[in-house]
Amino acid sequence: MRHILSALAATLCLSATALAGPGADLAETARQIATEAQARADYAAARPAAPAAGIELGDPLLYELDQFSADAMRLSRAIDEAGGPIDLRCIFRGMSGDAASRLEALNAAETSADQARVYHEISALMHDAAEIAPAADGEALPDTVGPPGTCPAARD
Repeated sequence: MRHILSALAATLCLSATALAGPGADLAETARQIATEAQARADYAAARPAAPAAGIELGDPLLYELDQFSADAMRLSRAIDEAGGPIDLRCIFRGMSGDAASRLEALNAAETSADQARVYHEISALMHDAAEIAPAADGEALPDTVGPPGTCPAARD
């Protein structure tokens, strides 16, 4: 009986993973990036006056952040093509742009304190993404008025 329950649990977990959509995948990626970015923020914050550590071209975090940006934009476009909620597609489009701008800020950082701030911002962005991304897999959100493909202007 124990073996049957274990097999059933494993099957249900695999089924849930197989049914998980792009939103769940993006959420998982965001959680991983958030964890790594926070660890780097903590490390850099311990040496605030030090010069910024160089960012290697092959740094896995940079690759993952760049990939997140592309995936978030693809998700925004898929929501748009499916006639999904404007708010949701705009959120993913904004997250894509924010991730790209954080990459630029990270490369422009002059001190460890600057890097710590940017890594912390990346971590916060990814925490938000991990919470919101599963909604793209079918959670009902209200539609808002607006033409397809546009996002309302942000207010300061």
